[in-house]
Amino acid sequence: MQKDFHYYGIYVLARCAGFNRDDARVIAYSSQYVDDSTESEPINVGDFVFDTVRTAHFGLTSYTWGVQKKVYVPFHFLPPIPLRQSKRKFSYVTKPNSLFSKRLLDEACQDESGLKLYRIGVALHTFADTWAHEKFSGRLNEENDVEAIHFWKNRKWNYHVIENISLDLLPQIGHAEAGYYPDLPFQKWKYKNYKRREILRDNKKEFLECAKEIFDRLVVIPKVKGKPPVDWEAIKDRVEKLLSSENSDCGKRCQNWKREFHEFFISSKDDYKKTAWRKEAIKAKDISHYDWDALDPDRLKSLRFSPKRGFFDSNWVRFHQAAFLQRALVLQNLM
Repeated sequence: MQKDFHYYGIYVLARCAGFNRDDARVIAYSSQYVDDSTESEPINVGDFVFDTVRTAHFGLTSYTWGVQKKVYVPFHFLPPIPLRQSKRKFSYVTKPNSLFSKRLLDEACQDESGLKLYRIGVALHTFADTWAHEKFSGRLNEENDVEAIHFWKNRKWNYHVIENISLDLLPQIGHAEAGYYPDLPFQKWKYKNYKRREILRDNKKEFLECAKEIFDRLVVIPKVKGKPPVDWEAIKDRVEKLLSSENSDCGKRCQNWKREFHEFFISSKDDYKKTAWRKEAIKAKDISHYDWDALDPDRLKSLRFSPKRGFFDSNWVRFHQAAFLQRALVLQNLM
């Protein structure tokens, strides 16, 4: 899944489930920031160092088990059952609506500290990914081998030779060899797995099922200054229409959510901006320093930021604290 679901979809579902505007934004932003928290090094803040929790990773170092274990598995490719509860052969392969993913959500909802909404958002990202990343794992393994991808368009199955060849050159980690096919909400596609069995995926159907499960879980969470939730049937057709929009441009799909549910997007604060929480928490000497994805890692190490008032209660800090708790919970159950 991409930003259109992880932020805009989650924000809409939270609002419809009765959360007030501010709380829904925290949940949705935390959900999407899981894909954007590529902070790989401790950040120099004033006269101390703030240790971040990396929840997203791109690049050659993803080949290492350390990255797979601490980034991909806890946040994007959750095993279906904790290792100690696996009565038969343990599997790293993700399954939708799994026992483990529901446990992460339950743990988040029971948090009585100021991290509750952030933990719910992080857990919802992982929960949603159990649908999108079904049948893939977060480790380097042949179980992630993908061959002969076909996609449904113009009422027929289509096959791109060059695309299949280029994807097959990627590492067998997560859904790398499947490209963006698992993340596109409208996509109907099929492929052959490492056992040469044909796997048929209808993303729209699965994403809609996921949205319903998330909505149902959000409805029962106690709210602060919330409103009565709407009925799922009142929004089902609108959500399904958005998931059916055949547009590979994520930005345009995000705009579709905003137009369809315009009643919830009343100011720029309701939009997602990757650096917004960073800017709230720390002060940089140059505006470009906030987008450290574009910086060389050694350059980031040399930068020094200043903490803003309320730094330790900021959204950015609380997100990292919430991510740390989820990572610890997952790893404790995989040892």
